[in-house]
Amino acid sequence: MPEELTFDPSTGLIRIRAWGDEFITDWVASRNEILRLNAANGANRLFVDAREMVGVPSVLDILDFGDAWPENVRAAILIGKGTPEDVMFLDETATHRHKPIRVFYDEDEAMRWLQESP
Repeated sequence: MPEELTFDPSTGLIRIRAWGDEFITDWVASRNEILRLNAANGANRLFVDAREMVGVPSVLDILDFGDAWPENVRAAILIGKGTPEDVMFLDETATHRHKPIRVFYDEDEAMRWLQESP
C-alpha cells in the first residue's frame, strides 16, 4: 500500500502520507484504521499529505468514498501541483454531502482548519 499512517496520541492527530498510485482499497484500508483510532482514542482530526500521489481511484470510487466518510472526522488533504485533479472531486463531494473534508495547497492553512471547531 503506498500510504503511511501514523497517530500521535498526545495531539490526537492522525497523519497519512500518500505517494504513487493510489487505489480505492488503500483508501478504504486507511479509513478503517481511522475509524478504529476514532473509536479507541477519540481521534477526529486527519491530515493527509497527498503531494506525492500520481494516480487516484476512479471518480465513482471517490464519490462512494466521500459518501461513506464519517461526519465526526475532519480531514485536511494537502495537495501539490502534481497531484491528480480528481482529488479535488473529493472536496466537492464532501461539500455537497456536508462531510468535513477539505483540500488545501498550503500546509499551515490545512492545520489551522483542522484546529477550528466544526
